[in-house]
Amino acid sequence: MPSDHHFTIAGVRWLWRYARLKGKAAGWTQYPDAKNKKIKPKILIDSTLTGRARLEIELHEACHACFPQIDEDVITEAGKDLARILWSLGYRIDEEKAPPAG
Repeated sequence: MPSDHHFTIAGVRWLWRYARLKGKAAGWTQYPDAKNKKIKPKILIDSTLTGRARLEIELHEACHACFPQIDEDVITEAGKDLARILWSLGYRIDEEKAPPAG
């Protein structure tokens, strides 16, 4: 069963969900669509990810939500850099207190 959360990112309320993703994608960002109100802003993170890989994808997808105009390669590099820095500073998920990942 998916684990749903809601966050406001860049003034937009996003559904943040951990779920098993098909294919090679580890994360996915669905942008809001002003022309089609049925398309809601959503971020999906593969629930099988753990550790630094999970942190990197969480940051990557959050960067997409903050900066939709930025190129994929730049977002990928930013996610990796931010994850490396935060991981080096000791940021970890406390598995006992963390919301379920799926």
